[in-house]
Amino acid sequence: MTQIFTIGKVIQIRSSPLKINRLAFIETEEHIRQVIQMLDWLYPNARENLRQAACLHDIGKKIYLQSDFTQRDKRLTQQKLRDDFYQSANGGETFTAEEAIQRYLAFLKQGHAKPFPVYQNPEGENSPITEVRYQLDPPFGQHAAMIERTDLRGVVDGQLDYVHTLIQLHHNFQVDKLVAAAAEYGEDIINDLYCLITADQEASRWAEFVVQTLEKGAEKPEGRFRFSEFSIEPVSSPEENLRKDAHVQGQVTLKASHCPALSEWAFVVDYYVTDCDFLTPELRERKRGGKKR
Repeated sequence: MTQIFTIGKVIQIRSSPLKINRLAFIETEEHIRQVIQMLDWLYPNARENLRQAACLHDIGKKIYLQSDFTQRDKRLTQQKLRDDFYQSANGGETFTAEEAIQRYLAFLKQGHAKPFPVYQNPEGENSPITEVRYQLDPPFGQHAAMIERTDLRGVVDGQLDYVHTLIQLHHNFQVDKLVAAAAEYGEDIINDLYCLITADQEASRWAEFVVQTLEKGAEKPEGRFRFSEFSIEPVSSPEENLRKDAHVQGQVTLKASHCPALSEWAFVVDYYVTDCDFLTPELRERKRGGKKR
């Protein structure tokens, strides 16, 4: 098991359109586990190099943390984070989920949370705010683009460049880079990239569905996600398996309605929650007094 908790996903939980009252956090390794299992379910015949790319696709979220988040914490050096990801750390360094969450809340207060109020009448002088959207910066940098070949361990011989390219491209849709990758590796890499992105997006979407449902968020994703050819939907409502302090585990059984050959599958999500309040005094004033110029 890893000893250093790093945040892979942050989910905003609203009590109303004007207020985020809770945040949910999914560990980097937990999100990767979800993506691997989603890939295995949707693409049981996936090649080994694609599966290895899935196993490593978000390692950058762990090892390339922003300095505003790490605050020069010696536990959070790139080498220690990398060793912890591969579970090869020699020391007893720990950085718990609770520490990571508190550090992230402090990180947001350093200008990494940006509100975007939405007005009932965008052109009105005194139009009330109907909702507030927040951009919460992640604690890591450009995690896919920053990955180096030396960050990737255990890749099948002769496949390092291929896996590295897949990881770098899974958040990059520039045509010139896709064409260059296809020219070098053939259409296999485009097919593998599609599968990796599909598994990543489906895992992220259904994790949020479980979290929003169990935490009774005001906004819930729809019960069907038509992102890919599978048209995945839940068989029943998400269930809570565990709730102990900040730690929650839930699950939802999914089916791929456009691919009946795939059996139903229980998708499990581990996450941590904390209370928060992002309705700033300035926005409270705007809510009462209308739009200020």
